[in-house]
Amino acid sequence: MKRWYFIILLLIVKSVSAQNVVFKASAPEVVEVGQQFRLLYTVNARAYDFSAQAVNGINVLAGPSTSQSSNISIINGKVSQNVEYTFTYVVQATKKGNYKIPPAEVKVDGKVYKSNAIQVEAIKGNVSKQGHSVNNGARIQQSQDNINQTTSKKDAFLRIIVDKKNVHREEGVVITIKLYKRLPIIDFSDIKWPMFDGFVKENVYSPNVINWVRENVNGRIYETGVLSKYILFPQKTGSITIDPAELEFIYQKQSRGRGRSLFDDFFGSIERAKARIKSNSVKINVKPLPANKPSDYSGAVGKFKLTTSIDNKSVKTNDAINLKVRISGNGNLKYINPLNIDFPSDFDVYDPKIADNIKYSEKGSIGSKSFEYLIIPRHAGNFTIPAFNFTYFDTSVDKYKTEKGGPFTIKVSKSDGDTTVTVSSAFTKEDVKFFGKDIRFIHNKKIKLQPINSFVFGSVSFYFAYIVLLLLFVAVFVIRRKKIKTNANIVLAKNKKANKFARKRLNKASGFMKQDQHEAFYEELVKAMWGYISDKLGISLADLSKDNARNEMLAKNVDQEYIDQILSIIDRCEYARYAPVTEETRMDNLYNDAIKVISKLQQKLK
Repeated sequence: MKRWYFIILLLIVKSVSAQNVVFKASAPEVVEVGQQFRLLYTVNARAYDFSAQAVNGINVLAGPSTSQSSNISIINGKVSQNVEYTFTYVVQATKKGNYKIPPAEVKVDGKVYKSNAIQVEAIKGNVSKQGHSVNNGARIQQSQDNINQTTSKKDAFLRIIVDKKNVHREEGVVITIKLYKRLPIIDFSDIKWPMFDGFVKENVYSPNVINWVRENVNGRIYETGVLSKYILFPQKTGSITIDPAELEFIYQKQSRGRGRSLFDDFFGSIERAKARIKSNSVKINVKPLPANKPSDYSGAVGKFKLTTSIDNKSVKTNDAINLKVRISGNGNLKYINPLNIDFPSDFDVYDPKIADNIKYSEKGSIGSKSFEYLIIPRHAGNFTIPAFNFTYFDTSVDKYKTEKGGPFTIKVSKSDGDTTVTVSSAFTKEDVKFFGKDIRFIHNKKIKLQPINSFVFGSVSFYFAYIVLLLLFVAVFVIRRKKIKTNANIVLAKNKKANKFARKRLNKASGFMKQDQHEAFYEELVKAMWGYISDKLGISLADLSKDNARNEMLAKNVDQEYIDQILSIIDRCEYARYAPVTEETRMDNLYNDAIKVISKLQQKLK
């Protein structure tokens, strides 16, 4: 019977694990001539008969090596299975140039699938600076970042990039703050963004996790990441300077001392250091708008379109009419004011309901802004809402342009004795009038009266409330003093919260594991382990090293077994970032080991 249950379970897994096959190729966008790099082909299904074409100018040093991972999960009765096959080449470009690597082929369930083609740029470089290690017979490149011992503008720098430097007032400028690095940066601190004086700022992009991309900068390869991106709208004319951005970062470097473990000898002993960098400043030349402004121009700059609509052109007195004015396009949409519309004096017009649908991107401020007017005619007759204009400055042709709306003719007939106002819940107006009545705002509800000469002050309830509030004040004061005293001891506070912070980072790493983001997972797991050790032992990240951590834990009577486990997890994460995944460096194994060792250390380091 048990065998039948097992067979049924396998059939269920096979049926629910059916998915679209994705076969993807990946490689660095920029490499140096002679530099070894990995060319990866990944497919999310059981695959066989893999084949890839040779490329003239790119030598294959090792591969293809095949690795696979799979897992089955059952959540709320739903069974799912994830399978991934990875084919890895270690290759090398022999000369400068742009190489197009054609699609590879693989078979899944008898059907042939092709990967995407990729582009790789090879630039002139110094191969002697690269270190190499051997794994499973293949020579794997060690990152040049670990070779640097001191920081300079060639190791890491910030750059402010603007899409244009000559604009009109209120014309949007897209600004990007970008970091270029050749160092293994692990954390940031003391970030100072520009104040953007003279501009109104709108946020476009502020990533929680930086997406690093390799770029060729003056013949050198950098990992680049966008730290933030904004749209700026200048509020004055003349030359406006955008001040530099600054930040401090912590990075890893090789120490000169000899390592104490096999992993230290393999990768080199790692130390941490701080550095501070400052970006360039940028000048924006803001030109005034042309002097020939139309009389109805109110400050709109960009490229826009005006659309108008009215929901009813034949109504009775005191019935509601909605007039909608919509402005769409690209420009300073957020700062456009309601249009000047000349409504008939026989209409009650409420302040417009304003709705924004604006998205900020590299292309500018795109979307729409709408104004919805609630109109109530008070007298019968034929009325006209005259045509109205929306004038803006078109930056594409440097001219003022006018869009027209209306006119609208409305026929109002007398209602059958109904003189009250129809009020929409989306609009408010203070002075609601009742026509045909000689009394306004009459109060027809029961009023609760108080006996004469009755006061709360001096009553039993007053003194009781006074005593209760006094006791609450004393309790809050005592609790607050205790909390201030505890927080004054920074080391003790960090020690108490170390487990909480480590759990947060482990949850974040778990998210990366579920999304199959290998690099981000290993990086976040290393941060969790180092952060826990730093908080628990009271050692700053800049001064933290394996030797310091080992000595401090031994001083606190932590078993050597636990010390070796936590340092081994850090080593395995570093190893996994530069070599193919093995059983010891699988994400799920590392994640489970990290949780176990932190739980054990939490009991020892109280």
